[in-house]
Amino acid sequence: MFFSKKNSNLNAVIFDMDGVLIDSEPIYIEIDKIMFKKYGLDSSKIDLEDYIGINLYEMWEDLINKNQLEINDLDKIVEDHVTNFYLALKNNKELQLMPGILDWIKYFKENNIKMMLASSSYPLIVQHIYSRFNLDNYMCGYIDINEIKNGKPAPDIFLQAAKMMKVNTDNCLIIEDSEHGVNAAYNAGIKSIAFQQRADARQNLAKADMIIEEFNSKNLHTIIN
Repeated sequence: MFFSKKNSNLNAVIFDMDGVLIDSEPIYIEIDKIMFKKYGLDSSKIDLEDYIGINLYEMWEDLINKNQLEINDLDKIVEDHVTNFYLALKNNKELQLMPGILDWIKYFKENNIKMMLASSSYPLIVQHIYSRFNLDNYMCGYIDINEIKNGKPAPDIFLQAAKMMKVNTDNCLIIEDSEHGVNAAYNAGIKSIAFQQRADARQNLAKADMIIEEFNSKNLHTIIN
């Protein structure tokens, strides 16, 4: 049992964005390939699974070091990458919330459970998704990568979200989809649900308290009681 009325109540839920709220990974992969080619990298030799859940600065720093690229302006590359991500999301008219997730969000809202979006992505992208799907109707706000010092798997982003919602970490739940995100939740001492949409053994989700493959009423009821 995750939470009960007799013990610690569920007072707040923290959502990751990419791969949890929206199925953005296929869009990102296409942009990644374009960016890698632009800066002289062979995308077929890059395992993107290694970079799921971490920010673009860390990814590009690692790529530059591994491939000995002669690039001096990392900020420019990241800005270019973020802009392309944003335009791809904005221009994708078929992008929707993950199936079933809105029912969960509405349930939490109806039961006075606070919610916040906590993403390792960048302000331009997070703000777009937050506004596009009218998440301000349900959530307290959002945190992006610029508001924290250390990215996942460090616990900073989730601890900051709990602080902003003024809730105890014992009464929080995090919904993630990546190994880095699940480990960040574990390091924060907060219970987590791992949404395993993609079957990939390289994403070790063992530290999650529960692993689900769908956002459905059965899984929701299991979490609540």
